[in-house]
Amino acid sequence: MTTAKAPHRAARTLLLRHLDMHPGKTVNNDLDPAEVGIVGDTAHAAGGDSYHLGKDQIRARNGDNRYSVDESSRDRNGLDNNASGMDVGWFDVTTRRGRYTLRDFSMWLVELCADGDPDTRDIREVIFSPDGKVVRRWDRLKRRSSGDRSHLSHTHISEFRDASGTRMVKLVTRWLQRIGLLPEGDDMPTVQEILTAKVTLQKDANGKPTQQWGLGDAIGYAARKSYEAVRDLGAFVTAETARDAQTAATLAGMKTALTAVATANGALTSAQVAALTDQVRQAATAAGTAATATVEAKIDALRKHLGDDAPTGS
Repeated sequence: MTTAKAPHRAARTLLLRHLDMHPGKTVNNDLDPAEVGIVGDTAHAAGGDSYHLGKDQIRARNGDNRYSVDESSRDRNGLDNNASGMDVGWFDVTTRRGRYTLRDFSMWLVELCADGDPDTRDIREVIFSPDGKVVRRWDRLKRRSSGDRSHLSHTHISEFRDASGTRMVKLVTRWLQRIGLLPEGDDMPTVQEILTAKVTLQKDANGKPTQQWGLGDAIGYAARKSYEAVRDLGAFVTAETARDAQTAATLAGMKTALTAVATANGALTSAQVAALTDQVRQAATAAGTAATATVEAKIDALRKHLGDDAPTGS
């Protein structure tokens, strides 16, 4: 049974999400689900040779080679039960950047192929019509240059069978960006990719990961570091505030004492000196006990200056 590669299904979903303007209804200018095909229908199966068919449905035709298998080693080596082609039907849409049709898409894609754009390196062929009157084929192997008339109304894209299909998603994304239906640089990972992603933090000598983090690890680490930063900041602010208060109180007390000294012009009794120094000590103690030891030394120096040699430090 022929199946579709997951990236090809993703590319199809992208096209329909943005170009099927009336989901659930068949509208001429819309790209409807029936117009974006990957796995071949009965007509493809009857032919026996198509990029829309997988290994179990491919067969030789009257001695002819199987063009979707035999003409390239990439097809021979990649042959499995996956289809490797996509049909894109007619659409005609107007976006903020202008009007775009299937013809525009086809010509844009063929130009990328002809220019050797890296995202087209898996494309084997593009069968299309530039004007709805003639059918053209861009063939990387240069075996054919046209196709049947069904391609007047749809474009066929084949990838070599060994391709993963991811470049098809890139090309569809680029087209939708070009016409303004996706923002530029829309390479954001899906929610599932974010949830399952692992980041390698450390590797051993052989390059093998020894420590990996997922989303939960990263969120936990960020939350813990944020908490620690806030906690440390709070402690710093508290300490600085206390220190500033202690300094202010000490200076105020010292100013009072020195003002008294200057006013008295040295004529102070021991009791007056003791009262002034006690005033400084009390101011510091009120600001915080951590300041007491520092202030005590200042008090002793002040007492000596004022003529009282009795130390008061504890």
